[in-house]
Amino acid sequence: MATWKQRLIREILETTPGTLEATTAADAILCREVTFNMLDADYTEQNFLTGREGAQAEDLSNIRAGAQYQVEAAAPGAVATAPVYAHLLQSSGMAMVTDLDDTIFTPMPAGDAIPSCTMQLRNGAQMQSVVGVRGSFGFTAEVNQRAYFSFTRQGQYRAPEAFVAAAHDFSDWPRGLECTPENMFAFTLGGTKLCATSFSFTDGRTPRVNDYMNCEGTKLTPRMFTGSMTVKHPDLGTKDLLSMVKNVVTEPLIFTLGKTAGNIITVTGANVQIKAPTEQDINGDLGVRLDLRFLPDAGDDEIEIRFS
Repeated sequence: MATWKQRLIREILETTPGTLEATTAADAILCREVTFNMLDADYTEQNFLTGREGAQAEDLSNIRAGAQYQVEAAAPGAVATAPVYAHLLQSSGMAMVTDLDDTIFTPMPAGDAIPSCTMQLRNGAQMQSVVGVRGSFGFTAEVNQRAYFSFTRQGQYRAPEAFVAAAHDFSDWPRGLECTPENMFAFTLGGTKLCATSFSFTDGRTPRVNDYMNCEGTKLTPRMFTGSMTVKHPDLGTKDLLSMVKNVVTEPLIFTLGKTAGNIITVTGANVQIKAPTEQDINGDLGVRLDLRFLPDAGDDEIEIRFS
């Protein structure tokens, strides 16, 4: 009998997009807050004239499959090493390059071919492979919690197979750091330190499967990085946030978690607009929540995720 705890996801980059890749124990994803979408579809009522009352069957179209989940935002633990979930960022439209000892992710230029993955969904009752998987992603950091990336993944539906028990290897998956003063190196806007309780962003994309009648595949809609932060309200002489909002002043935003080489993640917005200020009560302190818009500076650089 299948149990809830048997649910598991594997993902591996495809050599040829949309072509099944075999997965192994090391391709298991150490994830949480998981939702399987083993069969998504658009449903359309047949709506024939039959001379009878009552429901009619609905036809399925644009059949697809995928999942949503979170992975801890953990650095690889060694310099010159990509994170174990690099393929998830790459298949979410992020280009990966190395710079000396750093691994850097930035948005891929429009028109570049986005890599895809084969995903295997396992639940103890069945196994299902999903090919050509791409998706959207986001990032969330909250005080005293481990930061995490969230992924929404979709690809081509394939029929399920009988479940076969297999071992899984999570030995390459390090744990993420908690967002505490002990671990946080920086949180600045325009070079000014802000005391933060939360920071998040999403890429604004939506995965779309089979938008064309004669061309198969999963595409991503155009990106638009937006987010929010909640910070202790600075004195006017330290940072005039309201004037920045009113005058549409943009500045770099830097979030750095980790202080030891190999265990550092830095998120940089080169050109960030703040908007929609809302007062917040932070355990008696005056706080402010601000929406964020990540704007390009020199092109395809509105956000950078650096592992160093």
